[in-house]
Amino acid sequence: MIAYFHLAVQTQESLKRLNFSRDMIEGLGKNFIFLVTPFWDDRLAQGAYDFYSFVKLRIPFHSYERKRRKDGSPLLAGDKHKEAEWGSEELKEKLADAYVLIERAKNEILQARYDEGERLLLSARRIKEKALGANHLETAEIEYELAELYERQGRYKEAEELHEKILSVREDILGAGHPDTAVSYGGLARVYTSQGRYKEAEMLYQKALLISEEALGEGHPITAIIYHNLAGVYESQGRYKEAEGLYEKALRISKKALGEGHPDTATSYNNLAGLYESQGRYKEAEELYEKALRISEKALGEEHRDTATSYNNLAAVYESQGRYKEVEELYEKALRIRKKALGKEHPDTATIYNNLAGVYRSQGRHKEAEELYDKALRISEKALGEEHRDTAMIYNNLAGVYESQGRHKEAEELHEKALRISEKALGEEHPDTAMIYNNLAAVYESQGRYKEAEGLFERALIIREKTLAEEHPDTAMSYNNLAWVYQVQGRYEKAISYFEKAYKIFVSLLGKNHPNTEIVYGNMKTAYAEWKPEGDFQKWLEEKTRDLAQVGNAEGK
Repeated sequence: MIAYFHLAVQTQESLKRLNFSRDMIEGLGKNFIFLVTPFWDDRLAQGAYDFYSFVKLRIPFHSYERKRRKDGSPLLAGDKHKEAEWGSEELKEKLADAYVLIERAKNEILQARYDEGERLLLSARRIKEKALGANHLETAEIEYELAELYERQGRYKEAEELHEKILSVREDILGAGHPDTAVSYGGLARVYTSQGRYKEAEMLYQKALLISEEALGEGHPITAIIYHNLAGVYESQGRYKEAEGLYEKALRISKKALGEGHPDTATSYNNLAGLYESQGRYKEAEELYEKALRISEKALGEEHRDTATSYNNLAAVYESQGRYKEVEELYEKALRIRKKALGKEHPDTATIYNNLAGVYRSQGRHKEAEELYDKALRISEKALGEEHRDTAMIYNNLAGVYESQGRHKEAEELHEKALRISEKALGEEHPDTAMIYNNLAAVYESQGRYKEAEGLFERALIIREKTLAEEHPDTAMSYNNLAWVYQVQGRYEKAISYFEKAYKIFVSLLGKNHPNTEIVYGNMKTAYAEWKPEGDFQKWLEEKTRDLAQVGNAEGK
């Protein structure tokens, strides 16, 4: 019936291009539908019924031509006032100092020393504000770096405020149709996406896309990045066909503009592979992940952070097929690279610990899983803080291990802790919060506390119906889980109706032969037999799903 969790992927380097996270599949037994939550950046996701990909893209700032004095130095806003205060040469030195501070800040952030990175960026901003003004384009560039840092830390309100200010500055100075203005739309859209505000994010990405297509052309790599972003939003809502079309379009652009062997083309293969895996198209996903890995190894080297991400993603699709020995080898390889490149205490290293723990858990190796989750938790608490959403996800995952061992009280306490963090960081109506309601309900259900479980499953369903597409796998999972609770209470008719809803969504999105569809089918068949022992289940199902008769599985079978 229920749900648990595990995983994610990420590297800091890939944030400069296309960045994404990945939810892993955990092979639990019959009657279970596994929860999935989309994440971006170096986020730790939960284990899930299905592989979910979300794309995060960082679009580099375009350089812009500045007017210059006769001596060749930049002509800056408010020059006369600043030169009177600092003098021309001192002004140049101060701006040079700011650039050094920015580069140092980027390095600190790369190493997950976020407080120091913020301090350096704020120092650089003070210089730029004094030298150029608060509404200067170069000041806005620093604020963009700050906004991204706040996103990484889960400080979404602060990030949103900065992106809104940057957007206003760029619209005023560059105009609504400038590519850098499109970048700002994308930055604000990312923050909306992180908060589950998918409709708002979609609108902003559409705006950015219109600008980029007009200013740069449909075949420009920056336009491809926006296609990826928008595809990610569609995928988050379960709109797989729309997402696939955009991912494929972005891939074609990348291959033509950058070449088959370019790292960004590898990222495009990765993202499309993730979508295939979401739909249970494992062989297609595996082929693309392997292609991405070959490109990364050749272009960047076997010891590069992005190559580690490719190992991680390929491990995920192997895990979905139960190929645990190969999975362990790939995760261990990715872990070794990340330790070497980023250090043992980096959140990206914690991600691999978390993922490897999920593999152990899937095999019933609970003690080993618990040790790695504990290790990931210590790193996340230290680097990101106890109140960060990623830390909440590890609490959530560790709770799953406790629950698997029958340690219900400990599992309940951790889920409640994760829930408090998620409600505070993301709000009560965020899809991630719905996931934790769902998992806490599972703990209640396992103890026979059906009314409490029912209340939380219903709350999770309401959130998903409100924030996700009408036919989303997470919504289907909620229908399945509620149906299970109704069934064990003898409320067969209501249970059957909810199993039917879940089944139709899964058939429509994933096909009849997907494991999740088969699980719901089995649950529904059992419930029907208890409801009408003399009834003809197959005939009943054919009548109920006549409109789905032509729906093949997700691989076009």
